[in-house]
Amino acid sequence: TGAVLATASTTAAESGFGHLFDKSWFSDKDDVEKIPVILECAINGSTTKKKNPLAPGTIAEHTEEVLNCLDAGATIIHTHSNMPNEDIKLAAKPYREIYQPIWKKHPHGIVYATANFDAKVYNQTRKTWPGKVQCGHQRLLAEDGSVNMVLFDTGVVPIGVYDKEGVPGPDSGFWWYGFGPEDIRFIMQTCKDTGAGASISVFEPGWMKNVVAMARAGTIPRGSKVIMYFADYGWAGMAPPIPEALQLYLHMIEGLDLKWTIGMVGGCIMDTPLARMALERGGSFRVGLEDYWTGPSNLEQLKRAKEIIDSVGRPVVTGADAIEYLDIP
Repeated sequence: TGAVLATASTTAAESGFGHLFDKSWFSDKDDVEKIPVILECAINGSTTKKKNPLAPGTIAEHTEEVLNCLDAGATIIHTHSNMPNEDIKLAAKPYREIYQPIWKKHPHGIVYATANFDAKVYNQTRKTWPGKVQCGHQRLLAEDGSVNMVLFDTGVVPIGVYDKEGVPGPDSGFWWYGFGPEDIRFIMQTCKDTGAGASISVFEPGWMKNVVAMARAGTIPRGSKVIMYFADYGWAGMAPPIPEALQLYLHMIEGLDLKWTIGMVGGCIMDTPLARMALERGGSFRVGLEDYWTGPSNLEQLKRAKEIIDSVGRPVVTGADAIEYLDIP
């Protein structure tokens, strides 16, 4: 491991990304208490009002929820329009309408959209849309300033729950969430060309290997943060929300100066030991109705999150300070 990191450090330094291998920021408890917390709220995901009446539905409701969460002290807001379209201009349109009104009140807010995908199509065809379709709307939104961060997914993961036979499904709902080399290079170039930051997803250990490989190559975009997703044993894919699983990921990125956070698909990360564990190790965690869709409102989840963060004694970073901390160009 030492030899690998030494080689990685040399490669990264030559590429201008040597800071990714600076471990000095994480030396003792006092240092951890000085590391800002990135408090992200994913306000809806695929959670509709039918699933939870507290979820935003209309464009106006989305905008209002984004504003309310930023007012409440969230660092980053993530949304789903739930209006995928193979025409990327049409896919970008609802996000543009959601986000553009927020900049007058929160000129230094950080927002990003999800990928452009249709789960029903993927279930039926077992194929994803091309990279320029899955990710193309992100570039349009970054180019016109509607967003200052883009989603960066780098692998494939099954999305589904288990049936009574222990088979992931159901057959009518199972699908592969997948991103290939074309998608990865497209987002890398988008960040380079537009100055947008990146939210890099990690759904399984192989995805974290991709993060490490990009760090070694010096190609992780400026303004990036990594988010590691967990899910309980009822879900296919993703590690369970246990300390050993988070520790594995932390071992994999040991020596890399990466901003990182954690989230939980289909549950509340704050009800697991991982939320506090992340805070005590210099990381952050994500809340919101996308992940904990049966839970209380986004604002209530943010309130509880801030109470946990305050109990650890670390500051939440917001606004212009968050832009600077994440180094979003």
